[in-house]
Amino acid sequence: MARLSEGLKQVEKIIDALAQRADSEPFREPVNWREIGLFDYPQIVKKPMSLSDVKAKLASNQYRTPAQCAEDVRLIWNNCMLYNQDGSEFYKLAKKFANRFEEKFNKVKVDEVVVDGEDDRPPSLEEKTKFAHNIYKIKSEELGEVVTKLDQSCPHALDKKPEKDEIEINIDSIDPRTFHTVDRMVKEYLPEALKKSKKKKSTGDAAPAAKKAKA
Repeated sequence: MARLSEGLKQVEKIIDALAQRADSEPFREPVNWREIGLFDYPQIVKKPMSLSDVKAKLASNQYRTPAQCAEDVRLIWNNCMLYNQDGSEFYKLAKKFANRFEEKFNKVKVDEVVVDGEDDRPPSLEEKTKFAHNIYKIKSEELGEVVTKLDQSCPHALDKKPEKDEIEINIDSIDPRTFHTVDRMVKEYLPEALKKSKKKKSTGDAAPAAKKAKA
């Protein structure tokens, strides 16, 4: 099972501490630009990021190193300073958080790499089958995040059909490490009811499940 390295755990603590600050509210969740009428926001900010986005990616083991995670955290402050005028309250607030983050991040083990042989293990037929079933049970926007991750890490596993406005996922073409990453993402996105039922089956129906897989 994948785990966070000690360095990533340190970054996670920094993020939690920043999110708990009263003045961190503008950075906790994605900017709801439609609701507040900032219709030029998507044209200026090409890659939105928030503290909740980073925490979600940490939870689904999408970062290999503390440095990768720090890139996304810096993107939060940089986006804010890009969109807001220099000298404005939001600009100054982002600058303050940027300095605070760097001060704490300098003490993190940035060169540590996650070592996890489990993620290099080729997925079984049963794992691939479950993944194929599960992707139909998550929301469309969550499926979009899975496709984005695949496009970044294993683009050849995507069969894009612009004429039909469709994208097909070729599961057999996904490399083992990327597969285990997106598989965790999908499982995390599953509705709570399905997560609970899967836990019950894995503990109470282990023999029938194995028999079914053989068939």
